[in-house]
Amino acid sequence: MKKVSLVLLSILSVEAQSLSSALEQTKVDGYLRATYQAHNVEDDRIYRDDAVGGKVHIQTGAFYGVSLGASLYSSNAIFNDDNRGLVPLRGEKHKSYTILGEAYMQLDFKNSMLKVGRQEIDTPFADRDDIGMVPNSFEAAIFENRDIEDTTIFLGDIQKMAGVDADVVDKFTKVNGSKGMQVVGIDYEGLKDLRVGAWYYNLKDSEVDSIAYLEANYEKELGSMSYGVGLQYAKESYLKDRDANIYSGVLSATANEIGLTLATAYSKAKDNSANSGFGGGPFFSNSEYLILDSAGEDGKALLYSAEYDASKVGIDGLTIGLEYVTLTTKANKESTETDLVLSYEMSNNFEIHAIASNLKGSNVGEDNAKHLRVFANYNF
Repeated sequence: MKKVSLVLLSILSVEAQSLSSALEQTKVDGYLRATYQAHNVEDDRIYRDDAVGGKVHIQTGAFYGVSLGASLYSSNAIFNDDNRGLVPLRGEKHKSYTILGEAYMQLDFKNSMLKVGRQEIDTPFADRDDIGMVPNSFEAAIFENRDIEDTTIFLGDIQKMAGVDADVVDKFTKVNGSKGMQVVGIDYEGLKDLRVGAWYYNLKDSEVDSIAYLEANYEKELGSMSYGVGLQYAKESYLKDRDANIYSGVLSATANEIGLTLATAYSKAKDNSANSGFGGGPFFSNSEYLILDSAGEDGKALLYSAEYDASKVGIDGLTIGLEYVTLTTKANKESTETDLVLSYEMSNNFEIHAIASNLKGSNVGEDNAKHLRVFANYNF
């Protein structure tokens, strides 16, 4: 009996030490963020919005492969709270808010990971789209496996969503009612310079009740130049209408020695309207405000962009970008957007981003307006 007691005590001691070690490995990180936006509509009235807040994330160490995580997000008005036409910084009724955007249990075993609860997710048609104060997060169960070399398999069941693209920004609400959205995806990187992915989203009885998606990206460096080619295809099944077929491609070239990248992208929806899903959407031609969805049935989008890495002239961390996109409807009506984008990583912890947009979107139901969005992050 004494031997049994000693064994039990030894086991309990080891378990206590393991649990203590897991707690000692707990990490806290996140960011503080300040955002300012101005939206100048054609009637010359300027709508302004600003906020401070950020994210605090905590993750425990693993105990038998199991860890716990949680993230608290917050967005709080400073001087202005007029959100018209802008990326939403407010919750319902234009109020400041704080939300428990992540609260999950994660199990890691061998080459697999299971995560259940509120969490950030990045897939082609469900993603964080972190363009304001609080990104998208989802109530979901996801499983990832990497047993096959150079291959990641993704399985997911998404039930709820909150954040910048959600129907209700500051509250988790259902995705596709009680039926949710089921996701299967596979990424393969085993071919030199080529990455391919295939995804399927099931939204039973929703208006768009399934999305099948294929993507391939090829990047090659030749001498002082780098080249990229990307192709996308999506078949979006409409429950009571014709299916939409979306074709998209991108070409890019970078002069490595001077830090200049030029790119062009084209996307076309056929037979119905494109749907970018739950987030910023995957299509190469999507810009800050005008996305292929807005062009409607048989719409198309053409984007030109240039990006300059100023580290080549001694300003480390500074990137300057210029984009121009044209949306064309089935009736050949055009809308355009010009974006000037500045990103400056002043250190490993501090970064500033600014986007100035000139939007002429009345032909696709958007404002004719000028936008300015500036946000600063301090990462800890």
